[in-house]
Amino acid sequence: MSALDGLRGFAALVVLIAHCAAFGFLPEFLGKGFGQMGVMLFFGLSGFLMAYLYCSRTLDRESLREYAINRATRVLPLYYAIASLVALAFILFDVSLLKAFTWRDVAGNMLLLKGSSVLWTIPVELHFYVVFVGLWYAANQRRFLLCAAILGAAHFTALVGLYLIGLRYGPVLFSWLHLFLFGSAIGACYEPLRRKAESAQWKGPLAVFGWLVLLAAVLAPPQVRRNVQIETLVNYLDPITLAFPMLFLVCAVFVLGPFALFRHPVMRWYGAISYSLYLTHAFVIDAATALVERGVISHLVGLPLVLGVASLIAAASFYWFEKPAQKKLRAYFSRRERRASFA
Repeated sequence: MSALDGLRGFAALVVLIAHCAAFGFLPEFLGKGFGQMGVMLFFGLSGFLMAYLYCSRTLDRESLREYAINRATRVLPLYYAIASLVALAFILFDVSLLKAFTWRDVAGNMLLLKGSSVLWTIPVELHFYVVFVGLWYAANQRRFLLCAAILGAAHFTALVGLYLIGLRYGPVLFSWLHLFLFGSAIGACYEPLRRKAESAQWKGPLAVFGWLVLLAAVLAPPQVRRNVQIETLVNYLDPITLAFPMLFLVCAVFVLGPFALFRHPVMRWYGAISYSLYLTHAFVIDAATALVERGVISHLVGLPLVLGVASLIAAASFYWFEKPAQKKLRAYFSRRERRASFA
């Protein structure tokens, strides 16, 4: 699904743009919650892919082992490389990177409990992988949608109830599970929905719908709505903030109208390096901010500088560390499995 590669790249660029806005390299309305909309795209896409890739497979010991290895080797090597750098800077030099200001922050990163700065999304993602095993089991019992709907309704009710009494949760799975569940539901129903979307009856109207979603995206950034006096809730409960990323996900999954642009090679390349770009761009923004504060560069060159340097670092990270580490770890676990079978 080439458009989903581009969507992943687009989500990473949204986060980068929002963080640049937060540091004054872009207008303020592109910050203050816009970056979390990019993260929502990641979460919804992750739910979609897990359901699409695994729900039709039998859940047994072998498939569960393969699932755990694939997920861990995809996410953990680069995450722990960054988290270890943050920990070493804090322990050895008393330098706080990625908002790791205390021992509790460092421990949260390393133990995958609650990450700091851009690292916060990875524990959330991994915790969903654990929850998904239960959904996978339900899919084998032909009850996936029923279980996902019950879990989603119970979760969202609890989330709203706690919000109304003043309890708010941020960088933990409890705040974001509904996005994974929405993506999972689309993934579980993808094939029949795809056939309908590609039929002559629906193709034209759905293409128009894709254009409408794209045009309406001018209202997507939360700060834009605040500027025109539209009240917003906390991001993980705000209807518009939630709706736009999920509409983008649906439009990209079924390649509606202008969302075919996500198939462009440049967007797909950004999709390939998106994980590295997401985890490393904050260091580049910090460095660019320091140069601005010292008068070395102006704010006007901040965005192109950050985008260019961050893209190069992400590409180097992907091709020289992320991808090789993933291959070597999977090969290692395959050798262990073969030795165990011979024993």
